[in-house]
Amino acid sequence: MIESRLAVTKQTPLARRGLVVAEHPLGARVGGGILEAGGNAVDAAVATAFAMTVVEPFMSTIGGSGTMLVHRAKRGETVAIDFNGQAPARAHASMFRLTDGISNGLFAWPRVENAANEYGHRSVAVPGSVAGLALALERYGTMAWADALEPAITLAREGFVPDWYQALTTARYIEELGAFPETARTYLRNGRAIHRPPSLEPGERVRYPDLAETLAVIARDGPAAFYRGAIAQAIHDEMIAGGGLLTKEDLAAYEARVSPPLAGRYRDLDLALPPGATGGITALEILNILDAFPPAAVGWQTTRGLHLRAEAIRRAFRDRFTYLGDPAVVKAPWDQLASKAYARTIAADLRRPTTRDAGGREGSSARNPTRSEPSRPSASRPTRGGPGDECTTHIGVVDRDRNMVSLTHTAVSLFGSRVVVGSTGILLNNGMIWFDPEPDKPNSIAPGKRALVNMVPVLAFRKGEPYLTLGAPGGRRIVSAIPQVIATLEHERGSLQAAIEAPRLHTEGGELLVDVRVGEGALAELGRLGHTVAPREETYATLNFAKPIGIRVGKKGLEAGLDHLRPAAAAGH
Repeated sequence: MIESRLAVTKQTPLARRGLVVAEHPLGARVGGGILEAGGNAVDAAVATAFAMTVVEPFMSTIGGSGTMLVHRAKRGETVAIDFNGQAPARAHASMFRLTDGISNGLFAWPRVENAANEYGHRSVAVPGSVAGLALALERYGTMAWADALEPAITLAREGFVPDWYQALTTARYIEELGAFPETARTYLRNGRAIHRPPSLEPGERVRYPDLAETLAVIARDGPAAFYRGAIAQAIHDEMIAGGGLLTKEDLAAYEARVSPPLAGRYRDLDLALPPGATGGITALEILNILDAFPPAAVGWQTTRGLHLRAEAIRRAFRDRFTYLGDPAVVKAPWDQLASKAYARTIAADLRRPTTRDAGGREGSSARNPTRSEPSRPSASRPTRGGPGDECTTHIGVVDRDRNMVSLTHTAVSLFGSRVVVGSTGILLNNGMIWFDPEPDKPNSIAPGKRALVNMVPVLAFRKGEPYLTLGAPGGRRIVSAIPQVIATLEHERGSLQAAIEAPRLHTEGGELLVDVRVGEGALAELGRLGHTVAPREETYATLNFAKPIGIRVGKKGLEAGLDHLRPAAAAGH
């Protein structure tokens, strides 16, 4: 049967001096304006991040968390900034009551009574966004703090006309938002309906006056206003009123962490990824496994290449669920999981025939773990992947001096905890969903512990020179997407846009999600190889796979790569 098919792409002219990519045009324009006015990459990234909390409020928030990589070209220095959320001091491993079954929420954890780890006051972790962005600007930026916040304040106060993306996302969650009166008042027209985007008539303007005033206070008094001042007291009072655990003492004690990045190499690219309890080490393990095969063997255009990609992702996620948690608390074989030697062992396994049951588990024809494999405790999690609707945004920047930033910023789930602090406009995260709610697991809850997060901002260098900044929103599917984009970019030697648009797949050990654009023949053959294939057609309304954006540095200028089905945009000069 012959049927029509929608074909969509994006085109961006090369930028000679500086470029910003973001998941919304208004955010990209803020960052692009900062660069054009003489700001550096960190200035642009911080200003864009605050602006994005206004124009894409369901994806990131000043009450959220994030992971940031900064490369300073003249110093040849790259650092990672961890400003992810952590469990409140009153949190404990048994704080959520478990019921029968597996959650249908973001992650396939054991089901929690009333989904209390997914939304509401008890789902809130200590937020790190303001602390992390302030630290980045103070150490590595050139702008004044108040100037970096001014574009976000103006957008919140004067408002903007929403696009189809904001209207659709808000409409999908209108019932959930309506269950929280302050949240409904903040995000819904008259507390009941979406703000209409332009159609035959002009669109309705969205304003966030409470958030504008909060941002103005933070701009005037610095980040301490959020963590120790009246804003902290307002968050504390909201938590007490709603039965949450977060306190003003938790806020006052929070600190962003700065460390060297996780270093890796794929083919002839040197990589900097976020270290510790992020998606960085799992993404590097996937790349290391793919690197053990010839480039032509792991492309997406062949069934064999798709199969090897799927198996590399499957094995890396198995290790992720088995071992990983906050490195300040959990002992894990970090060095081994990131090593080429361990990846070669897995690759040797993958060259042997295997059988799979319907759950994707290897059968008796797979060989036993070798001595080079870390000793493995009992499996810790179900293998079903949850929905891909994690609330996250990403920003990439390269400036005139070829400083680079890769920043992933999140409220965790769409609209976070769904709790807005009264009279402040601050949407709070639901970071407690990142923790395994069952005790005695590597990623179980503990006071002050940071959860295992999925963010994979990455910077790449070729022959020691800045080459690429890349990242994505999309929950655990970020972890599989970033290695596939890098592999496709390196193997095909095409444009960054083409590498981002190329079909991808995802698995966490169970079913294998595959973009239908690989073709019916490849889908059928993957099934014959033993995969439980779940074909997915990506549209404007779906989030079956992550949504990468990036910038590649070339001799003729800066090249943007953008997700083609969302409002992601680039701006520069």
